[in-house]
Amino acid sequence: MTDDIPAPASAPTALAPVNREPWIDVAKGIAITLVVLFHSTMYLGLAGVVGPLTTLNPLLDTFRMPLFFFMSGIVGARAVTLTYRGLFRRRLVLLLYLYVVWSAAQHLFAIALPPITEVADEGHWWGIVNLFVIPNANLWFIYALPLFFTIAWLTRSWPRWLPLVLSAVVSVLFSSGYLHTATAWDKMGRYLFFFLLALQLGSWVRSVAPRTRWWHAVAVIVIYGALLALVVKAGLIRAPFVLFALSIIAVCVGITVAVVISRIPPLDFVRHLGTRTLPIYLVHTFPMVAVASVIVATGVEVPSLLAAVMPIVLTVVAILLSLALYHWLRGVRGVFTVPVASWVDTRTVLDRSEPVAVKPSPGGPQAR
Repeated sequence: MTDDIPAPASAPTALAPVNREPWIDVAKGIAITLVVLFHSTMYLGLAGVVGPLTTLNPLLDTFRMPLFFFMSGIVGARAVTLTYRGLFRRRLVLLLYLYVVWSAAQHLFAIALPPITEVADEGHWWGIVNLFVIPNANLWFIYALPLFFTIAWLTRSWPRWLPLVLSAVVSVLFSSGYLHTATAWDKMGRYLFFFLLALQLGSWVRSVAPRTRWWHAVAVIVIYGALLALVVKAGLIRAPFVLFALSIIAVCVGITVAVVISRIPPLDFVRHLGTRTLPIYLVHTFPMVAVASVIVATGVEVPSLLAAVMPIVLTVVAILLSLALYHWLRGVRGVFTVPVASWVDTRTVLDRSEPVAVKPSPGGPQAR
């Protein structure tokens, strides 16, 4: 995700930029749009605005974040070959800084507004203090990435299958409800596997993806949709391995659809969104919290027809506001970047002290 914010042009780097295939950013654009739609529907639902998307929203859990973490693994694979100091200064420090600053900003923003619910967790001052104990409900993704990168770096010399097996077991336990914390730790447990899987298979996926044709996308969409409908109807959503298997299929759907979309020029805006996932992710919930707070405070009744389209409208507005704010403030240090340039070091070197488990597949492009 840190690829969204470029390093200063004057800074030399041991990891030279790689031309990224457009479909990768398209996939990230799809993922971030679904994340924004999820939060839009969620906050409106808290305010009593319920429409058709309220029912559909939870079902896309198998799609949004598995795809997002898989793509993050693909674009971040080479960073795992750095020394840990290099990895931390190149990738992790920015994410951790933004997590703390923007989580605090979200809490303060919510505290300043009328509460959305009677028990408004976002309004508790304690939420600012224990960000690393109980992850922020909106920004946990950028807290998870440093943890996932660290796990990948620590296990890089292990047999390639071992971290995948262990993380798959953890994913199944969390997705089936056997492990449950009622916090974002549940989601981290579910999605670590997809990040590690991308580190291992990213090069192969990048070499195979260009062969995708439109009928491949249609086929996997039909399979995914049919299985999802069957699982929901049979009440098997919490059965062991079900969500895990559906999420793997969903990643295939996201990649094949992204490849097809990347070949359609009028849809290039999806690729553009994929190059701005970080600022969109950081900013998009602010207008949602404001709208939900106003609805609750005024007690306004939203007509059913408006309730059906309101999540989509709010999603578009939130994305546009996020992009506008990034355009205005991208040059201000400390907003979307670290406040001190020396905190981030792009002149990092590869770690040659021991073998690295993440290796490009023969003939495949090197992952960024």
